[in-house]
Amino acid sequence: MSIFSRLFKVGQAGANKVLDKIESPELMLDQAIRDKEKQVREAKQSVTKCIATERQTKALLEKERAQARDWEIKAEAALRADNEELAAKALARSTDYESKADELQDHWESQRDQVDELKSVIRKMDDELAEYKRNKDFILAQSRAADVKKKMYDARARMSKKSNSADDLMERIRAKAEHKSYEADASREMAESFGGGDSLEKEFEGLGGAVSSSAVQDKLAALKQRVGKA
Repeated sequence: MSIFSRLFKVGQAGANKVLDKIESPELMLDQAIRDKEKQVREAKQSVTKCIATERQTKALLEKERAQARDWEIKAEAALRADNEELAAKALARSTDYESKADELQDHWESQRDQVDELKSVIRKMDDELAEYKRNKDFILAQSRAADVKKKMYDARARMSKKSNSADDLMERIRAKAEHKSYEADASREMAESFGGGDSLEKEFEGLGGAVSSSAVQDKLAALKQRVGKA
């Protein structure tokens, strides 16, 4: 294997370790919480800008209303001074401000409703984030329990496999010993049956002392007759 191939293998092993680490439930939950916190933070920033715009619109609306009231007061003062023409001009200016205020009123109310809706969304996101944090320990405990259970099952499977292997080995040894016993019996039988020599002599050997004793008795009887001892 070349140096480049070995380096590639080492790189693969390192990458696998990194992936295993990334897939850790605790790291994944921490990342999920960080992502949720970032979403809440960005959402709050956006809502803060919307609230600022709504407050600005409301302030401009109140300013226009105030200007309208001021010009109306000036119109009253002109009438008291018997200057009807000036009073009419002041009322026209007051009407312009009031018209602008009416337009801003609709705009502000729309902004206010949007801000209220966004605040509701933020509260919901805050609740979800709090729930994430509350459930983190519980989820991790479940994950660890599942890991322990998996390891127990794996260990049991390995033990069962080893036990089966040991049983198989013992059975093979027992069968081999039994076969050797049969081979020994067969060898003994072959030695007894085909050990060499005259087979006919072997048959007479079976008669043993019976043949030898009868011959001796016949010879003894004949000898007695010859010596007159019969």
